[in-house]
Amino acid sequence: MVISRYFVVLVMVAAGVLPGFAQQTAPQVEVSGTASINVVPDRITLEIGIEEYFRQEGADSVKVSLRMIEDMVRRTLTDAGVMDSQVTVADVGNYFDRRFSDKFRMAKRLSAVLTDFSQLDKIAENLPENGVTSFSITKLDNSDMARYNREGLKAALDAARSKAEFIAENEGLSGLSVLKVEETSPGYAVPQAFSNIAYSGGSGMENMRRIERQYSVKVTYLFRK
Repeated sequence: MVISRYFVVLVMVAAGVLPGFAQQTAPQVEVSGTASINVVPDRITLEIGIEEYFRQEGADSVKVSLRMIEDMVRRTLTDAGVMDSQVTVADVGNYFDRRFSDKFRMAKRLSAVLTDFSQLDKIAENLPENGVTSFSITKLDNSDMARYNREGLKAALDAARSKAEFIAENEGLSGLSVLKVEETSPGYAVPQAFSNIAYSGGSGMENMRRIERQYSVKVTYLFRK
């Protein structure tokens, strides 16, 4: 995991400047601190769409059943180390549009939970070309994300304190104490939808191998002159 800290805004207010604090004698400062983390996911949710199709056998057009396609996809998942208990059916069904076909084709979406990207790469390389209609990463997560969230928030608080200490030293102040803390992070659950990823591999997947989250706080400190 990589944690980066940086400064955003400095606002120094002396006693009597802000309404409601006119009677305060202790100088105070409001500072913001931010941090970002990059975490390697260990839970990768993958969805694979499959659909019946017709293949030519001599003069005849033969439907390849959904069961046959699903069996091939599940074998690919098993060969990549994905247990059957980690594979669920996300959706079943299709609609019939005669503008595009005069034959109904049943469809299904399978959801699989992977533990690393090497499994994803192996699946992408070995999926059958026919019968697979979509391949998308729907979620990235880490089983220890709560700890990483705490570390990210702590890094943001440390960044705020570092700024306050710099201001105190520059202005000849001391006795740093916290008056108010407000978390201003955009939220831990950053939306992660990675649809329509070509399963031939490539640079598109390289950008999705990390969970990036940002944390921010606003802290008001009191000082002694």
